Amino acid sequence: MIDDADSLTVRDLLEIGVLGEACLLAGGRGIDTEVADVRLAADMTAVEACSAGDLVILTGHQPYLVEVALRRAYSADVRAVVLVRPSTGTYQPPSTATISFANRLGVPLLQTKAEDPLLVADSLRTAVRRPEVAAARLLNAVTARLGRSKPDPRSVITILSGELHVTCAVMSADGTAIEGVSPPGLPPDLLVGSIATTVELPEGVAVAVPVETDRTGHVHLWLVAHTRGRNKRWAETVQQISQVASWALGNWVAAERLETERRARSRGSLLSELLAAGDDVPPQLVQQAVLAGWRLDGWHTGIFATPNPPTPGILDVAHTERLRVELSRRGLHGQLVEGAEGWSFWITNDAEPPTSQHRELTAKLTQALGPCTLVAGVGRPHPGASGVGRTLAEAREAAAMTGAAKVVHIDELGVRRLLSMAAETPALVEQATRLLEPLAGVEDGQLLRTLAIYLDEESVTSTAAVRLKVHRNTVAQRINRAEQLLGVSLLNPDERLAVHLACRAVRASDE
Repeated sequence: MIDDADSLTVRDLLEIGVLGEACLLAGGRGIDTEVADVRLAADMTAVEACSAGDLVILTGHQPYLVEVALRRAYSADVRAVVLVRPSTGTYQPPSTATISFANRLGVPLLQTKAEDPLLVADSLRTAVRRPEVAAARLLNAVTARLGRSKPDPRSVITILSGELHVTCAVMSADGTAIEGVSPPGLPPDLLVGSIATTVELPEGVAVAVPVETDRTGHVHLWLVAHTRGRNKRWAETVQQISQVASWALGNWVAAERLETERRARSRGSLLSELLAAGDDVPPQLVQQAVLAGWRLDGWHTGIFATPNPPTPGILDVAHTERLRVELSRRGLHGQLVEGAEGWSFWITNDAEPPTSQHRELTAKLTQALGPCTLVAGVGRPHPGASGVGRTLAEAREAAAMTGAAKVVHIDELGVRRLLSMAAETPALVEQATRLLEPLAGVEDGQLLRTLAIYLDEESVTSTAAVRLKVHRNTVAQRINRAEQLLGVSLLNPDERLAVHLACRAVRASDE
């Protein structure tokens, strides 16, 4: 679990990098003890003055002095002994006997490299006694480096890794590492939500900070930092500094998006690449999609709208914006991409939508398209980046078989194919015409049209009335009269099916 203690342990000091390129030579048994203070010792008198909770930095490396320091550490509960190896000059490493002695006592014996032991002591003492000052120093260092560099994902990761000694990745919401390496054991639900989150991993802690959020509050891009230290205060420091880095990345995203919007025509080619990628969408393509403002995680439902009949000149910026507005007015917010044959559009849900959603979606699309010459097909919901291509392919297939309908869902194609085959069967068309003959010409064809729409709307009077733009009582009266003229009861499922099939077959034959 994450350590809630304010004090840093010897392990924490090693893992957060405050000791530089330090290594543990011996005494691993005592590595989880908390450090209260840091002292420099150059001789035996200074070593003997050390007390419980201290971490001792030896400025001399004589074997006897190291052993005295280890004995003092064991008897006085001194936390650890640190040897500073100079970058140049001679250095006598601890002997095998000294290493063995430290292991027997369980006193951590550390070694680090530095030109000046005073600098090591200052860095350690600040981290132990004034963690807020150490955090401020790190923040200043990171901010200064961010200000001197281009804040793209690679440079931000390099800066954070160098200053905080953490492993970083810039990740899309679907878990794709756009830059850097994803921490091992990262839980899939970490990148859900819209606030910074800290979670324990098998090795350390992961901090996820949102970089870019759309108008619905969904986060498209995350900055994830993995630290091997488990100290709560250090995790908070990593989160705060990552937050600053995320703002720099957010500015980069905004600049890149402006450039992408300026090249609006590239959105079509980007979508084509995404569709061509199939089930294996490469990270660089995910990055381009995220920069274009596209959400690739979640469950996508694709829609393809196209002119019917084909109309030259309709696929322009003005029509695209008009269609976007009409879709938004119906609560349909998603990505709208103009192509050579029509508009590709998809909406995204966090979880798999219910099968009943497509009826509501079809109704909203019918309203959005209104009296214009556009027709549309709707695909099934599919998850992930590859799901965009799958659902849009189904939507294009459905749009090609709309017939007299304004909007068709892919699941309706089986019925439409069957009806299409029925319309080509003269015997069935003849029977259908004979069955509906009593309604031919009655009320200028309104009776037959009302019956067909009523059955298409699953015998719901109010829904049929909306499509016909009449009062629901008018629909009920027309249906009663149609039943009388045909000599059938639409309450009987067999007779209702026969009449419905006859209406569809005659209409398909006319088309």
